[in-house]
Amino acid sequence: MVAERKTSRQIYDESVKVRRQIDDGRPRQSEDDIQREQFGPRGVPGKPDPAKMVPQRKKKTPSNFDPGHTA
Repeated sequence: MVAERKTSRQIYDESVKVRRQIDDGRPRQSEDDIQREQFGPRGVPGKPDPAKMVPQRKKKTPSNFDPGHTA
């Protein structure tokens, strides 16, 4: 009788009950996205997000941002 060999990752996932995300082509939602969907952006469901980018911040934000090389 040959026992099935598991990788250390499989053993770890089983021990902590980790459900791995599947790659189904859809973007993953963060915890913040889920909370905003349930409770709204300011805790009031159905209300629009009142936060707007002010012109000065928009002017300072680069449109073609390249982080460059991280060493």
